[in-house]
Order: sequence, then structure tokens, then C-alpha cells
Amino acid sequence: MRGRLLVSISSIFSETRGAVAEMVDALDTEGIPVSLLVAPHIDGNWHLAKDATTRDWLLAQQEGGRAMILNGFDQAAQGRRAEFATLGAHEARLRLAGSTRQMTRIGITPDIFAPPRWRLSPGTLEALPEYGFVLAASTRGLHDLEHGTFHQCRNLSVGEGFGAAKWWRRNIIRAAERGASRGNTIRLSISGRNLGEKKVAQDFLRAALAAADHGAVLGDYRDVIAD
Repeated sequence: MRGRLLVSISSIFSETRGAVAEMVDALDTEGIPVSLLVAPHIDGNWHLAKDATTRDWLLAQQEGGRAMILNGFDQAAQGRRAEFATLGAHEARLRLAGSTRQMTRIGITPDIFAPPRWRLSPGTLEALPEYGFVLAASTRGLHDLEHGTFHQCRNLSVGEGFGAAKWWRRNIIRAAERGASRGNTIRLSISGRNLGEKKVAQDFLRAALAAADHGAVLGDYRDVIAD
């Protein structure tokens, strides 16, 4: 697979939707595709099916050609164990069945899966093809579920269990520059919870632009399947 720039945003719900939309618009302006990580529940309290404004915004994004990635069943707040990090295949199937069923009712049917904080258990990886998923993204890289292949590429994350301080963001920008210069695939992700902080949002956009300027091929997670 050629070295790509893959940008994604997670934790999209009522409180973060405005800041997420601003970042999506900023990336669109720069011609940088962005994938949206969506979940039917967040923190056990917010339900996508009951939030008409967020639901309609996500559906409009999907209809406009935006890549949608299932981000678990109940994406937890920072500080709790990542949902799919240790699940066996049986438990993973139960959660995947619930999440895909609820998302389908809403009208969102992604075939790409990324667990919260990118932590993917072997049991989850085993169960995913049974629910129509063709690609899974983890902390280690990208799993082609149709062909059984794996592409190693680290994820550079801001928030959602990872850092967001100035020094962390500075390292993310440098890593994006170095990786792109070497022809590596650069995966940049940020939590919508952190996009309300202006400097954090600016630095995330700067990291994406740095990777693009240093030669990364622009695309989204669906392009990985096409390679």
C-alpha cells in the first residue's frame, strides 16, 4: 500500500458536534479527506438514535460521500477500559450485533471498524467479518479482513486516552512530517472532545497539512480497501 494520509475524528455527539463540524470544514477547505468514527452510544448516556440533530448531520455527511467508521457500541469516556480491547469472540459478537443493528436502523452502515482507542482484541478481529466488515484499524495498523493481510502503520492520536498537551501535539506534527517524508502511511486521529480547544484544533490541522506537504497521498480509509 502506498503511503497515505488517513485522518479521522471520534467522539461525535451533541456536545462536540459543532467543533467537529468546524474541523471537517477546515479539512475540506484544504482538500484533506476525513473519516468519521461513529458509535450508537457514548458514555452510556448519549444515544445517537435520540439525537436528531447529530443523526441528521451524520447522515448528510454520509450522503455527501464522507467515510463512516463504526467506533464500537458504547464509546466510553477517557479513564475507562477501551470497549473492545480484551473481549473474546462471543462477547465481541454480542456488541457488534447490537451496534450494527442500531446503526442500520439509523441509516448508517459502515463496513470499516475501529474500536475505541484503536485497541482491538483477537476475539473482535475474529468476529468482524461475520458482520460484513472488510477493514479493521487498530493501534498496530490496518487489517484487511477480506484477504487476511495486515499493513503495519502506527496511529498518531490526540485525546481519547492519548495526550493533548502542547508537547504531545508538537511530537505528533514532527512524527507526521517524518513519516510522510519516508513514504509511510500516516494515521492522524483526534477526539471531538478536544476540538473545542482552539490551539489543539489548530495543531491537529497543522499535523495533517505537514503530512500532505511532505508527500503523503491524500485519501480516506476506504482507499485502503481499493489498494
